[in-house]
Amino acid sequence: MKHTIKVTVTTCSNLLIGGSPVPFEIGGIDQWTAVDSDGFPCIPASSWKGALRMIVKEDAERGETEDAQAITRFYQAFLKREWKENEQRIRQLWREETEGIERVHARYDRAIKNASPCDLFGIREFNNTPKLLFNDLRLKAEYRDLKKCFSIDAKNSIDSNGTEPKSNPRTYKTARTGLVFEGEIEFYQFDQAGFDVEQCRRYIMRNLEKFNDGIYRLGNSKSRGYGKIRVSFTEDGGEKRGKL
Repeated sequence: MKHTIKVTVTTCSNLLIGGSPVPFEIGGIDQWTAVDSDGFPCIPASSWKGALRMIVKEDAERGETEDAQAITRFYQAFLKREWKENEQRIRQLWREETEGIERVHARYDRAIKNASPCDLFGIREFNNTPKLLFNDLRLKAEYRDLKKCFSIDAKNSIDSNGTEPKSNPRTYKTARTGLVFEGEIEFYQFDQAGFDVEQCRRYIMRNLEKFNDGIYRLGNSKSRGYGKIRVSFTEDGGEKRGKL
């Protein structure tokens, strides 16, 4: 069974996510926000995945929630079980080479000791672990008008490398306030590992809702007011709003 969270993101300020470079033009745009294959603004999977991972990392370091502690225990138990199940195969693979076996054992031991809710985003040196898969958030159909979905913003940056500070004007092409993007998070391999999917879902949704407080933002130039968003979710045909 496929488990997902369907996510809706509304921009509450202009949004600038560093995208692919565009040809330089004198007097033109210095930086564009990320766009999809049709030229419309989008929120790349790597961008909102990274921002959410930072929120989860901070939450995990506080260790205050039962869900975070339970997810940590899930990963510890999963890794211990996988280690035990693969022990014979590990020894056959390394043909009793002590150094190689010790490296694999150290890798498992390190992952178990460092287990945390951040493992939901993948575990270094391990493949096929239960993890979250993100896709790009794409602009909803009713907002896909190239004449209305971008804003051209002029900002000044201060260059203080010389003897006197200099003001360097820069021009950004950003996604406008009020745009609505949609996408989803998929729970990969959770059923096979025996994870409590609903507990993980609840934990991720609660952390996504922290964007709605305005402290956490997406993209670049947050100090200039960019990147404020509102997150909501769609489940079973109905929309669940995030906190405003």
